[in-house]
Amino acid sequence: MYIGAIDIGGSKTIAGIVNENGELLIEKQIVTENSDCAAHFNRCAALLLEAAAEYGVPAQALEGVGVSLPGMVDHSHSVLLLAPGAGWRDFPAAEFLREALGIRALWCENDVNNCARAELRFAGAPENFLWITVSTGIGGAVVADGRVLLGCNSLAGELGHCKVEFEHPLPCPCGSRGCLEAHASGAALSRRFALLLAEDPQAAALARERGASPDAAGCAALAQAGFSPARALFDRAGGYLGQALAPVVSMLNPERVYFGGGVARSLGLLLPRMRSALDARAAESCAGVEIRATGLGYEASLLGAAALFLEQAQ
Repeated sequence: MYIGAIDIGGSKTIAGIVNENGELLIEKQIVTENSDCAAHFNRCAALLLEAAAEYGVPAQALEGVGVSLPGMVDHSHSVLLLAPGAGWRDFPAAEFLREALGIRALWCENDVNNCARAELRFAGAPENFLWITVSTGIGGAVVADGRVLLGCNSLAGELGHCKVEFEHPLPCPCGSRGCLEAHASGAALSRRFALLLAEDPQAAALARERGASPDAAGCAALAQAGFSPARALFDRAGGYLGQALAPVVSMLNPERVYFGGGVARSLGLLLPRMRSALDARAAESCAGVEIRATGLGYEASLLGAAALFLEQAQ
């Protein structure tokens, strides 16, 4: 079985072919262009067709397509309600891609919900867990008794827009202030690290010496090298994450919390302060919840798109 999969992320878009066992057969990647939503979705369709052709699979041989979208999605109609980072709103994603690809068996869903589907279907996750992505933005998904919880508006798990900072709240792309995403995302870490480089000559010199980029990945490189101001930025972000997770963990009692996304590759830097903040605020019976990085890597959302198709096609 050949399944088309598209993952539209905040900075890059991936399209590929996946089989029913979750094996990624081929993938191709482009930069996500935020300026024109419809134009980018046309590029997504073309990218999937290019990947299929390169693998030797005609479009009509695809069983169907699953799509992972950034932001808030109306699950029942596969409409992208809001992608704050891109500025996209109320876009009929499934209808548009069905027309562009000539494939009717196509469904779209929030990218983090799809990551959770991939963890559940392809990676042997338990039946009760949370899946958190920390990348350009922050998102969350809830799996209870083996099913992704959607909520009344398909917005369950939107951890990134919980308020965590009230004294000095920073603006969030969603239009609010003090959101977790504004204070602990990859974009937030990049902004704080750029400020550190501008204000601290020692940090700037060390970054040049180590070839560290002026973003969250560069901050992680300096933190792992023992540079305490960079480590402090991860401590702060980890504290915010633990603060946001505590009530969710207390209410839902998950067996495990998975982390994915670019910043989650530095989970070891986030974990100490996250663990202490979570355990200090969560119900005592839930405080020791297991926290681990996903084993699916960057492909989690792409594989999740395939898992979405398999779920819908049942």
